[in-house]
Amino acid sequence: MKKRILAFISGTVLLTVALTACGGNSSGAATEASAVEEASDETTSDASGEESSNETGSEADNQITLRLASVVSASELEARNTGMSAGLMTWIDTVEEETNGSITIELYSDGQLASSTDAIVNGIQTGAFEIAHFTTGNWATYSNAFAELNVPYLYSNYDEVHSILEGEIGERMKTQLEEDVPGIKALAYISIGFRNVTASKPIQSVEDMKGLKIRTMDDNLQIAAMEAMGATVTSVPITELYSTLQTKLVDAEENPLSTIYSQKFYEVNPYCCLTNHTYTSTFVFMNSDIYDSLSDTQKAAIDKANQEATAASKEVAEQADEEFETLLEEEGMTIYHPTDEEVQGFKEAASVCWDQAEEIMGGGALQRINVCSRSVG
Repeated sequence: MKKRILAFISGTVLLTVALTACGGNSSGAATEASAVEEASDETTSDASGEESSNETGSEADNQITLRLASVVSASELEARNTGMSAGLMTWIDTVEEETNGSITIELYSDGQLASSTDAIVNGIQTGAFEIAHFTTGNWATYSNAFAELNVPYLYSNYDEVHSILEGEIGERMKTQLEEDVPGIKALAYISIGFRNVTASKPIQSVEDMKGLKIRTMDDNLQIAAMEAMGATVTSVPITELYSTLQTKLVDAEENPLSTIYSQKFYEVNPYCCLTNHTYTSTFVFMNSDIYDSLSDTQKAAIDKANQEATAASKEVAEQADEEFETLLEEEGMTIYHPTDEEVQGFKEAASVCWDQAEEIMGGGALQRINVCSRSVG
């Protein structure tokens, strides 16, 4: 397994990552894609349609190597102790096992191939690499497909969320993404968890949010909710977030507990309030032309991997919340459990964006989601 998490730190890629960190989301896209293309002699995929006699794969299936770009750290992926890492590694394992090795996945962690949203999407569309993933909230500048997942306090537990993701609404979101973003094939939902606020000062109620400079993902609904709570919002790539907190350019951020721990945000934000305001899923996608070139057997393997990854991530994410709360406290973080009254205050403030959500998703969308999610019991 460890062989798949490649230490691809050439001088060219180090320069690329440095430029990206300085340049923000869109400015790094061309540079990162160029660096990948220069390095592709070592890792490029063979999707030309020529048949291979490799004995490990099916005689009918071409041998192909696919590069997967991830911003997640190699240590988290190897540990498989978060919903994100368990889901992604399950996806890779299943694809390779179900294709009998005719597909090999080379996983590049730590943002080595691309780190900003624009660079990742551009890399897939241009074929600089074949597969990637990032959180559904980061798609907002490209598509409203995942708006249902970005509405604060719409879901209260993992079962409710997965009743949406694994049903008709989840499939419709995939279809809309493919329609909105050319060159993208939508694959798997992978649970990360419910998001919580960390800050440089104690946060216990919505009143404590007033005047706070907070980083969120670049999503209109999430930004609107935080602004309604009185905070000032900034959006930066997660690869730059630690330094942004460290230099006090922002006071706070919001993420699932597993991400707060893996990114060591507790070192620069010692306080956490368990607001559980929004659910976060990462989303696996690939170049649509590469997907179309695969055999039916290989496509079936990817379909199975999508299902297996979603299930594995949900199981681990549910278990991980309590475990990471303990780990964060052991690192010295102060974690506050708001009272029901305090949670209601957060909800009431965030509810101002529900009308905006209805406008984006269409009339009656929130009601349909509530009916579907609550039906799980």
